[in-house]
Amino acid sequence: MSRGWRSLRVRLAVLGFLASYVPVLLLFGVTLVTDTETTTLALIGAEPVEHTTTDRSGWVTWTVLALAPVAAGLAWWWAGRAVGPIDRIRRVVEEIEGADLSRRTGLDRGPTELVSLAASFDAMLDRLERAADTQRQLIEETSHELRIPLAVLVTNAEVLLTHPEPTVEVYRKGLERSRTAAVRLRATLDELLVDARGRARVLDRQPAELTAIVGRVLEDAGVLAAKRRIRLSVGGPADASCAVDEPTVRRAVTNLVDNAIRYAPAGSAVRVDVKATDSEVAVLVTDHGPGVPADEQERVFQRFWRSRRDVPGTGLGLAIARQIALAHGGDLTLRSPGPDGDGCEFRLTLRR
Repeated sequence: MSRGWRSLRVRLAVLGFLASYVPVLLLFGVTLVTDTETTTLALIGAEPVEHTTTDRSGWVTWTVLALAPVAAGLAWWWAGRAVGPIDRIRRVVEEIEGADLSRRTGLDRGPTELVSLAASFDAMLDRLERAADTQRQLIEETSHELRIPLAVLVTNAEVLLTHPEPTVEVYRKGLERSRTAAVRLRATLDELLVDARGRARVLDRQPAELTAIVGRVLEDAGVLAAKRRIRLSVGGPADASCAVDEPTVRRAVTNLVDNAIRYAPAGSAVRVDVKATDSEVAVLVTDHGPGVPADEQERVFQRFWRSRRDVPGTGLGLAIARQIALAHGGDLTLRSPGPDGDGCEFRLTLRR
């Protein structure tokens, strides 16, 4: 009994039955109270006899009894109509599987509260489907990127083992190829680990001085820039404070500076400018490299995409930087050619 009473339909049916049948019972009660009695006196023989009659129609009682099952049926039907949208949402949720997130409730009629609830469920399913598609695409792209260096390692080992006359020089070249493939494999795994940690990390936005963050990034990048005789410089206002998650923002700026150093010609310059407005703070990284053709600029932020295979990298740095910018309510955009007519200018914006 208690299990059935927990059902919303049962409760609504009882409420509907009472709401429709109680007035009938009250009306019947009033009818009983207001029954008229007629008393007559008659002489039978020598003694008077009193006779009382009540004016009550039998059909009223039978009508009240007949209305009980009718009211119960109507109440049960009404309760079913009321909980129908909820059952529809429940059925869709039960039918959804991890491999198929395309089902939607599609509820556009019914009580406003239930339509809003169904819309919230559909929006949640949209987000889950996008996340699943992104995860699936990342796994496919990662498998492809890891397969190449692993294939190089296996093939190189097979070549060395089957070489008819191996020499020290042959072994040296084989080990160099293996080392190159292993370095690429390690770099890809490191970037994937950073990407995964960034996705799982909850942003801890605290006031930070963005110009100071950029300065520390350039100090760390100085060694890499010095190897290629690239001059690093930074410019910006003294006060460019912004509420950001400093570790992730520093990772984004590092990726942009590292990308500029790798593609800039030896002996050129890489400049980082910080600009602040009332609503946002922007970091602009400019290099004088070959630039990116207009038809390839949309692909720059795709995972594992690289415009040049002769430049070391994993193709994940810019994708991670843009993900961090979007998480801070900003964006990462590319302008090529840059302001000097060559190279690239990446603009990282963060909402203040």
